[in-house]
Amino acid sequence: MPRMEKLVGLFATFRSSPRRALLVEAAFLTPAFALLALGGYEWGGYFWLQHRVQQVADHALAVAMASPNPERRQGLARSAAERLLPHRVADLTFQVAAGRPTLRLAYDASGSPIFAAGRIVPLPPPIIVRLAQAS
Repeated sequence: MPRMEKLVGLFATFRSSPRRALLVEAAFLTPAFALLALGGYEWGGYFWLQHRVQQVADHALAVAMASPNPERRQGLARSAAERLLPHRVADLTFQVAAGRPTLRLAYDASGSPIFAAGRIVPLPPPIIVRLAQAS
């Protein structure tokens, strides 16, 4: 019974305390600020990953164009992209249309740690598609 009296005494002290509003506000706002911080981290990581996929697409196009053999260019571009990205390359197509080489890289980022909080924070689709064109 002394525990219950101690708990009732603690509650009475809280009710008469001038700091109770601060504690209640902190209890409500802390989860909201934590979600905002997590969302900022997740979206920042996603934009960084998009930028990295674009850099890999540009590099894979440069590797493909360095090959004198046109039949091997797509295979070289795929191997360069897979070597630079930590997860699976969903699709890679290399084509030359009107004398301008173009590489389309689709990257599956669903295995990335960025998508770990996908059920808590809304995120864009995990497939990132980027184009690279030689000038």
